Amino acid sequence: MIALGELLHGTDEDFLVNLYLAALGRWPDEAGFAHHLGLIAGRPQLRAELVQGFLNSEEARQRPPGIRMDAPGPVPPEQALAAQLRLRTEILRAAIAAPREAAAAAEQSALAGEIMALGATLAGLRAELTERIAALEARLAGTVPPAPALSPAVSLDYVNELVEGAQTPLLRRIRALEARLLAGEGGLSGS
Repeated sequence: MIALGELLHGTDEDFLVNLYLAALGRWPDEAGFAHHLGLIAGRPQLRAELVQGFLNSEEARQRPPGIRMDAPGPVPPEQALAAQLRLRTEILRAAIAAPREAAAAAEQSALAGEIMALGATLAGLRAELTERIAALEARLAGTVPPAPALSPAVSLDYVNELVEGAQTPLLRRIRALEARLLAGEGGLSGS
């Protein structure tokens, strides 16, 4: 914050730059600077009136006050220059810090976006796994599914294999009985 008496010192150009910085918190635009410089050039008595006009502007009312409206009495030039230097330094520091803060905010926003995307991906995977597990549980809990329908040729081969598999032990037993019978007949006839 700068006092009115400190603001009024200096050349018309310096005064106007400092007025923009103190009242509006920004550097002057070309058109505004040229217009206001034309109003006060060579007429330092109009500076206080211009300050009041700036402070009544919509742009200035949206900001915290940057000018103390004390009596514009004489201020030593060294005090005025020191106050003006502080004002410009504060504005420059804020201008330097703003991109850093914006970059940090953008980085935080990007990170938050990535976290949200990963959360959505995980939620999708969780839902898919839940569905798959439910499908497996339903299969296990349900009735035994019917035997697959086989073509007639495959069915016939399957039945023939089953019959042959059942016949083999029976044929062995029959042959064993026949062998015993033959062995007994030979024993009967030789006795």
